[in-house]
Amino acid sequence: MPLPFLAIAAIGTALYGAKKGYDAYEDNSTANDYNERAQDIYDDAIDRLKKSKKITNKSLEKLGKLKLSIYEDTLFDFVEIFSEIKNIDFEDNIDIGRNIDIDYSSMLKIKESVIEIKEILGDGLAALGGGAAAGFGAFGGVGLLATASTGTAIGGLSGVAATNATLAWLGGGSLASGGMGMAGGMAILGGVVAGPVLAIGGAIMAAKAEEAKYNAYSNFDKAEAAAEQMDVAKVVLDEITLRVEEFTNILKPLNNIFEDYIDRIADIVDNSNNYSKYSKKEREIVMITASIAQTIKNVCDAPIIDEDGVVTKKSKRVLKKADKFLSKLEEV
Repeated sequence: MPLPFLAIAAIGTALYGAKKGYDAYEDNSTANDYNERAQDIYDDAIDRLKKSKKITNKSLEKLGKLKLSIYEDTLFDFVEIFSEIKNIDFEDNIDIGRNIDIDYSSMLKIKESVIEIKEILGDGLAALGGGAAAGFGAFGGVGLLATASTGTAIGGLSGVAATNATLAWLGGGSLASGGMGMAGGMAILGGVVAGPVLAIGGAIMAAKAEEAKYNAYSNFDKAEAAAEQMDVAKVVLDEITLRVEEFTNILKPLNNIFEDYIDRIADIVDNSNNYSKYSKKEREIVMITASIAQTIKNVCDAPIIDEDGVVTKKSKRVLKKADKFLSKLEEV
């Protein structure tokens, strides 16, 4: 017997509802899968970036403290002893083969910087905040440290100054609100509704599930874009860390040799503080010591990062000169 029309219609409605329900289930599954993958991509990228940021911050802080300890100790000792020497002739034809320009003005600047550093540190290096130390490691310059010590600029941050996108990674800026569009996109994660029960409900839920699926696709694209941007930032951080390590590796041996030469001129000054009475060898030691002081100050003052958060070309030039200078010193 043929089924009544209403029965056929009921079966058709039920099948339609079941199909829509299945479609919604598939769409929801797809949405959940893409959202989970998007979240994993995003979280992994953040984790990589945070690790690089932590390493960079630590290395900058260590370099900053190394620079400051050099100012506080060896450069201070040099200034005290060198200031006792009278009648220094900076035009003396002593060939020390170091190609470092030293004159009264440059020595005066070293003295002024040492005095300023001493005043800034006050209670000592331990009293300086990590942010200010990291900033000094990154940018150098006594004036910048003075600003940081007043509680403005770098001194108020947990890391390096966050004046632009790259430095924001160092300063701990929010990644989600950093223009990547992830905050809103990720808000729907976990918000996909359950599958439908009735035919009419199935159609409505299917439409929402389909929308959730396309939102999930969008989330995935945003997560990949955000991860790519964070990986680019990580590359920049790694470059900064490498340059910081290069600065540290040049300053430590320079400072060790500097300490030895300071002891030498201290012995010379104990005997006489009149440069005009020094032997050629003694005058050479004085000039080499002054040239080491100038080289160290050049390295300490050279900014590693510019205002755009990029490793500076100047830092590379300063390192190259300092490395060449160190090689000649080690030959003596």
